[in-house]
Amino acid sequence: MSARKKEPVDISQTDELGLTGSGRAVNIAAWVLSALVIIAGIVALVTTGKKIFILFIVIGVLTPLNVLMYDNLILKPKVARLKKERADQRAAQTPLDKEAEQ
Repeated sequence: MSARKKEPVDISQTDELGLTGSGRAVNIAAWVLSALVIIAGIVALVTTGKKIFILFIVIGVLTPLNVLMYDNLILKPKVARLKKERADQRAAQTPLDKEAEQ
């Protein structure tokens, strides 16, 4: 089993949160799973009447809130900083460097 180094993702291929196509799919799957946990908690609470299933509902609500906070407080500033650094690097390149890339 060989360890393959993961290539960095080009920042231009990401959305405003810095997610690639697979990252967006994982994000959507997390939202769907949270909805299922909430629904399961509600159904179990109504059918059994046991208060422990309130915990399912609370956890199901806290998970997407955590995702939203992480996206807005961590990912957006990080991606904005990376895009600014990338733009500064491109602006700093000389015309000869730009021609050599093409």
